[in-house]
Amino acid sequence: MKKSKVSSLVAITAGAALLISCATTSNVSNKTSKSDSESLIEVEETVPEKVRKEPKPIVVQNTSNQKETEFKALLSSIELKVVSGQNTKKVIYPGQDFASSYVLLVTDANGPKADVEITVSYPASRSNDTISYGSVQLKTDAEGKITFKPEPSSIAVKDKVTFYPTPVSSTPAIVQEAYNAAVTSPYIIKSNYTKWPGGILYVYDFNENGKPTTNNFTMLQNLRNAGINAGNCPVSDTSYFNKSVNDLYKACIDMTYGEIKNSASFLIMGSFKHAEPVVENADSATVTMTCEVTCVDMKSCNVLYKTSATETATDKTKWNAEQKAKKALADKVSEAIIYGM
Repeated sequence: MKKSKVSSLVAITAGAALLISCATTSNVSNKTSKSDSESLIEVEETVPEKVRKEPKPIVVQNTSNQKETEFKALLSSIELKVVSGQNTKKVIYPGQDFASSYVLLVTDANGPKADVEITVSYPASRSNDTISYGSVQLKTDAEGKITFKPEPSSIAVKDKVTFYPTPVSSTPAIVQEAYNAAVTSPYIIKSNYTKWPGGILYVYDFNENGKPTTNNFTMLQNLRNAGINAGNCPVSDTSYFNKSVNDLYKACIDMTYGEIKNSASFLIMGSFKHAEPVVENADSATVTMTCEVTCVDMKSCNVLYKTSATETATDKTKWNAEQKAKKALADKVSEAIIYGM
């Protein structure tokens, strides 16, 4: 019996231990689960927005408009006047010094205006009748004056020197207002080829049918009146109008055995033709004519100058209208040659 009690006690003790062990394990497990649950939080993942930083706006005063406004006020308050210029009675040729300077005076209501910037524009180069200009900026002195003496010219030209207040911007309206205030003075350089020994002309009038008739006398006379020793070309064969100026040049050399190179410095080849059919009415006629000329150096046959012009004239008869158109053309082209060749 004693043995049986011991076994029973052991079994009870073991069972109690087992129960305690299970209860303890369960309790630890529950505590762990609860602790983990309390330590975790739900987090919603979001993409952070990008922050764009922009510079603060800078307030800049529009000084350009202010300058333009001040410039307009200046233009309305001043007057430009050329008080001295080229002595046009004295002939100047390319390469020669100007005998005197150009002097410009700027004044306002109070008298001479100092420190006004003036742009001076003058002929600098040319290609036939296309002229390019140089410029310089000068400020008026205490007497309101600027003095401009050009360098010796490299070209022959009949044009002008232009003086105008220097624009404060390139705004077209401002530039135009500056030009509107401009004043000019003659700038005249006579061609070196107009000096002795002069030259020869192969210049003919053409009839309405386009056929050459006679030498144009008016142009020849115009050149002579300008002090140029001019005569007609020794070649009178009008078929050279169907050839080049080089061919005409060679014919002149051959005909004179080369002597023409010493007795003439230039050769002019040209024509006066009807540009349009004559318009005749009951009491009038209108004629439009054109002239084209080429000038060459008699020593080298280099082309010196080319020009052309057109004139229209109306008169009671066709003949009168034609003569008027020819004269107007001859006057215009003769002057172009004297100051362009």
